Amino acid sequence: MSSYKPSLLVAGLMCAAVSPAVAGDSSSSQLPFNVLFGTKIANEYNLRSVSQTQGRPAAQGYMELNFANGLYAGFWASNVDFDATDPYAEFDYYGGIRHSFDALSLDVGYVYIDYIGENPGNQLDFWKIYGIAKYALTDDLTIGANLYWSNSFIGFNGVDGTHSSFFARRALPELNLPYDISSYVSGEIGHQWVGSNFAPGYTFWNAGMGFTHKAMTLDLRYTGSDLSKSECVAFIGQADSCGNRFLLSLSFDTSLNQIK
Repeated sequence: MSSYKPSLLVAGLMCAAVSPAVAGDSSSSQLPFNVLFGTKIANEYNLRSVSQTQGRPAAQGYMELNFANGLYAGFWASNVDFDATDPYAEFDYYGGIRHSFDALSLDVGYVYIDYIGENPGNQLDFWKIYGIAKYALTDDLTIGANLYWSNSFIGFNGVDGTHSSFFARRALPELNLPYDISSYVSGEIGHQWVGSNFAPGYTFWNAGMGFTHKAMTLDLRYTGSDLSKSECVAFIGQADSCGNRFLLSLSFDTSLNQIK
């Protein structure tokens, strides 16, 4: 029941989330493109405050091709654990275009979510289109919003699935951490709607902080939603996949331009 996460993860989140990839500027390279890639280990794969691994650890990775004109295409993967349909992995194939207008950044794209190893007759695969906007209020503070939509929610053609959220991130240069470590605080609040009374809609949120050193980021986060246990069963088939919880992740993100 995942999506591209700008951000990710997610994003992403992803989750995010959100983007699984960090925003790259390929214009600084002599080549007309850049390759972004990274990995993450986390205490669980949590998407919009719902665990996709039943609270078990997750290993994730991505690779993205970025062009100087803003076009991009990528691949993201994670382990998953759903009792009813029993896939063991999620592969996301995505592409779109990003562009910045001074302090405003816009991103529109498409993602296909492919679950690997499902039980016969239980195909969850589906697609989404999305739009993301971010605005840098100051050098240290960025706010944004996103919107995702599909009419084949978790593989059911004609069932609309929409989710949207508002998010913010603030760098904390005033902490003056040693060894070139930077820090930030960030948060998100959003809502998911599902059509045809297929599954309950719900509000989700997360808040936390992180520490970055070169290509590595340690993120500590708390997340939750207003889903009850019965609604959680209706949504994902597992009562223990919802509820407030603490998230911990360590990620590594870089690009060909950065390691030249």
